[in-house]
Amino acid sequence: MTADEIMKAIKEMENGERIKLLNQLFDSYFDSRPPKERKKKCFGAKNEETITND
Repeated sequence: MTADEIMKAIKEMENGERIKLLNQLFDSYFDSRPPKERKKKCFGAKNEETITND
């Protein structure tokens, strides 16, 4: 899959699907914090939940 194909697929997604995908990409590839410090960010949520790997 090329970058253009990926961008086309993202543009065709509904907003909720797009947000889930972007959060998964961030968590998998761009979040360099140690696992215990990661926070679950939900758009529209009032509070952030801390994720721990216990």
